[in-house]
Amino acid sequence: MEVLLLNKDGRCKWLESKVMHGLIPTAIKMAANPFADKMYVIVDWISNDHGRVGVDLKWFKSLGVPAVKSYSDLPQNVDLKVINTGYDSIVDQELALREHGVEIIDKPCPFIRRLRAVFEEADPHYQYVFLCEPNHLMMKNFASIFPEDMIVVQMPHFQEQIRAGQIGKPLRIVPYVTYLERHAQAVFDFVEDQFGGRGNDKLALSCLWIHSKASPIVEIDQLSPYDLRGIEDALLVTTKNSSNKSLLSMEESLQAKSLRVVQIGSLWEFLRYERAHHKDKVLLVRSPIPNEAEAPILAYLDLGIVGALWVMFKQIGAVRAGGLGLLRCFLYARNCIWRERAKREAAAEGVLKRRYNIERYTVRQTEGGP
Repeated sequence: MEVLLLNKDGRCKWLESKVMHGLIPTAIKMAANPFADKMYVIVDWISNDHGRVGVDLKWFKSLGVPAVKSYSDLPQNVDLKVINTGYDSIVDQELALREHGVEIIDKPCPFIRRLRAVFEEADPHYQYVFLCEPNHLMMKNFASIFPEDMIVVQMPHFQEQIRAGQIGKPLRIVPYVTYLERHAQAVFDFVEDQFGGRGNDKLALSCLWIHSKASPIVEIDQLSPYDLRGIEDALLVTTKNSSNKSLLSMEESLQAKSLRVVQIGSLWEFLRYERAHHKDKVLLVRSPIPNEAEAPILAYLDLGIVGALWVMFKQIGAVRAGGLGLLRCFLYARNCIWRERAKREAAAEGVLKRRYNIERYTVRQTEGGP
């Protein structure tokens, strides 16, 4: 089977650089530092609908990041900080934690933070029309800051939803950050046609994953019939039963190119598909959400079945847990031996425990630095 890959990676670049290669390794490393506050992730802030929306929980658990299910599960009377990243927080819970003196490492997606600001600073002159799926994380995380008269709509039922919910005010269209622009424009065009003359408007909130030069959506839209000659199926590597809006937007973009989208949730599913379509040419697309299926499949394409099985072996829960356990033991022993170095590392990350001399271990700017 001939496999064509997109030039643009399906993954969000911000997620890769700031979270996958930033916050997560730091949280794991600091968990083994006795001089550092433990950095916790609250699972309820990053997942919804039993794992169907947001982070792949099986994949996340395999990382070994310190985590609790709910903000009420955070340990009491210990030195800790809470990581707020990705989909932003459940806002009222975040504020409650801050009121109780819990420090938040506040590094959410900048585009979702812009969306949060839209609702926190909502203009009562407008009635807001939010394009978002009913089970999306935003519906839970931002519930406490939504305007009372807000209308939540989805494609293709937005016309009936707006007609039923509008109360005569100017309508402000607010698309979630991974909504396709053509869908947001269709909603606005309907509003102008049916309720024109009110001063309606539409906010531009799309993230870079949707509209930048690095966007896989843009690359898919620009694929020509020549690029897709001989291709009928697009294999979308993703978590089984995931319903993230970014994933749905990718599916819709592929279908707009007359491609049949086949979700692939494991190496075994890919191999079964390959056996049944060994003479075909397919487009393979990575999901924007990290998952356990893609690494073995990509390893298979590069290295064959042996390489894929090796990657799968390393993904086994017991193997990963054992490896992480050994790493934590090594780091903890190192930090206990080289205590001053461990304190400096904790200070550099801003998580040095208060009981230690912060002034002494604060990382100082070098002369001529920024």
